[in-house]
Amino acid sequence: MREILSGGLVVVGLVFFGWTASAQNACQTDLNGDGVTNEADVEIFQSALGTAVGDEGFVAAADLDGSGTVTSTDYGIFLGCN
Repeated sequence: MREILSGGLVVVGLVFFGWTASAQNACQTDLNGDGVTNEADVEIFQSALGTAVGDEGFVAAADLDGSGTVTSTDYGIFLGCN
C-alpha cells in the first residue's frame, strides 16, 4: 500500500510541476528582449493594443494568449505576470 501511495504522490507532483512550469512559461513579458520587463515593455504593449496579425504595429510577443489580436485579455495576462 505504501508503494502505491508514494507512486501516486510522484504522479501528483509531476502534474503539479508540469502545470507550474507551463504557467511560468506563459509569462514572457520582456517584449523588447533586453532581459527585463520594465516601462519600455509597457510602452510597446500599449502601442500594440488593439492590433491584429497583419496590422501595422502588431507585436506578436504582446499577443500573450495567442489569439492573433492584442487585447485587454493580453493586458490582464501581462499585469498578472508582473
